[in-house]
Amino acid sequence: MQLHEALQMISGMNESELHDLNRAVIMQIKDRRNRDARQKRCTLKAGDKVCWTGRNGYTEGTIRRVKRKKAIVEVLNIGKNGSSWDVPLNMLHIV
Repeated sequence: MQLHEALQMISGMNESELHDLNRAVIMQIKDRRNRDARQKRCTLKAGDKVCWTGRNGYTEGTIRRVKRKKAIVEVLNIGKNGSSWDVPLNMLHIV
């Protein structure tokens, strides 16, 4: 089914069907994120140099601890002590 066809079908749904569809889409997104986090958790470990792009732009740091869905990453700021960030695993890339 093409996206255009799916959008046409959605326009004909009642409110109850739209709520059911919304729940199904949200569950699918959560399942994918959990699967991706599980895969990343197996590849990342404390001491790995990583990077990510977030609100502050491109950032590099070192993983201190890998949690279930996030990692604590220490970032060294020039002229300051390091700060720690709680970064979602799916945003991290090994440098």
